[in-house]
Amino acid sequence: MLNQIKRKKELEARIADLETSLSNLKQQLREEVSQEHQEGIDHLEEYLDEINHRYTNLRDFLQVVRQELKELFGRKKAADRKNNDI
Repeated sequence: MLNQIKRKKELEARIADLETSLSNLKQQLREEVSQEHQEGIDHLEEYLDEINHRYTNLRDFLQVVRQELKELFGRKKAADRKNNDI
């Protein structure tokens, strides 16, 4: 009987140790997953910044093209009007 009580206590102690180890492993896994998510978010933010930068450059370029086309066609219209007046 004393042997059974001792064996039971040893098993309970082993179970407690295993539960503690399992809890620690679960916490490590949660930290790893959280870190992976954060890295993914960081990469996404970098990608969005790059897209925003390229969009800004494209928008600026299009404004310059639009202005140059207005000036070009404005000069052409003025020249056409001048030629028609002659």
